[in-house]
Amino acid sequence: MGWAFAICFVIGAICALRLPILIFTLIVVFVMLGYAIVGVTTGSGILAAIGWAMALATLLEAGYLFTHAILYCVYTRRASGARSSRKIQSKYTAD
Repeated sequence: MGWAFAICFVIGAICALRLPILIFTLIVVFVMLGYAIVGVTTGSGILAAIGWAMALATLLEAGYLFTHAILYCVYTRRASGARSSRKIQSKYTAD
């Protein structure tokens, strides 16, 4: 099951690059329902199937949020670097 967790996290991280949150959430819901239905039909308990489906959905969302957090950090550092260089240039040109 560890590989499934890792794969779900990576898929969520990759989807964050191109998919809007609404579309991604719908995909997660369908994955969750599909896993729960397959789990119940293969003889797993209802609560166990729902629990695993929620765990996989949580990992998909965690991967999505992880990528957005990295992108946020990258863009805010770039923006703050551009602002500080403008401040330095304007300070020296005022004299």
